[in-house]
Amino acid sequence: MPALMNKRWGRGLLVSFLLGAAGPASAAAPLLTPETCSVETMLRDVRAAMKDGSPALKHYVKARLREAALAMPAGELQAALEREHQPEVLEALGAALATKASHAESPGLVQPLLARAAGDADPAARAAAVRALRATPSVEFMAKNGGVVTYEQLVRDSSPEVRQAVADNLLAESAQVYSGHDRTVSETTVAVASAAEDPAVAARLLGEVSMEAVGHETVERVTRHLKAESPELRAAAATALGGAPGAESAGARRALVEAFRGDTNPAVRKAALEGIARLGQASARPLLESLRGVDPRMDPEIDAWLSALKLNLQEWHLLLREKQRLRR
Repeated sequence: MPALMNKRWGRGLLVSFLLGAAGPASAAAPLLTPETCSVETMLRDVRAAMKDGSPALKHYVKARLREAALAMPAGELQAALEREHQPEVLEALGAALATKASHAESPGLVQPLLARAAGDADPAARAAAVRALRATPSVEFMAKNGGVVTYEQLVRDSSPEVRQAVADNLLAESAQVYSGHDRTVSETTVAVASAAEDPAVAARLLGEVSMEAVGHETVERVTRHLKAESPELRAAAATALGGAPGAESAGARRALVEAFRGDTNPAVRKAALEGIARLGQASARPLLESLRGVDPRMDPEIDAWLSALKLNLQEWHLLLREKQRLRR
């Protein structure tokens, strides 16, 4: 790999500078010498950066590893992953392997990574393995590896760090890989929220999931969360229903009105109003007006929505921003 070897001269200078610039010359790391590009030589730089490097250097060496991994033998990457125990290095190596799997359209390459995510004795290593799948088509990877490891399983992990990594992955995959348009990822996100035993994680998933492409059963599943014990989860479900697709909007609207009238928690009622406004936008005004007086504490919130809706803004994010301005 001549091009990569040439780049290693420049990388060696950068690593040496970033690791040694803050200390005396005698403490500076020696310059790298030209050598054959291998998994181990790349990992050596990753280890050094993770130990002593700046955030910029850490980002650089991880990006370089992902780039180099595209040309490295998959077996060597997998073997290195199975041997690795330092969580930060494991995450960097796993991300490189996942990137290679995505580019090669070979989901089977991530089997060792999935095994670490589900079965490693160290919770920090499990979380690192999950994070390594971020911003990749990980839902597809799991399905094509036989569904032996799934996010529904991982979200019930005993470690809060693992559970948080699951939420981060799903939301990043939806937004960054599919721009919110993939039905499978959105429906998986709702299914994982339903499987979660951690109300905060479930609420985050429902509060941020893209609902634009989901089907009827998923909307029904979200609707059932309006009866959850956790007020945070009920509010998140109301927020999610506001994004229901057009074919499901009538049922979602009825559920939100029922939640507003029957749920005494202010956060749930506030989220229900937002969902009603989002579903109907300009046409929501009569329904919002009919809800005045149900809870006098919510009347200022209703008035803010009515004022914002009068502007006839066509984009939801613009309407939401205007309403938030009115309620400052």
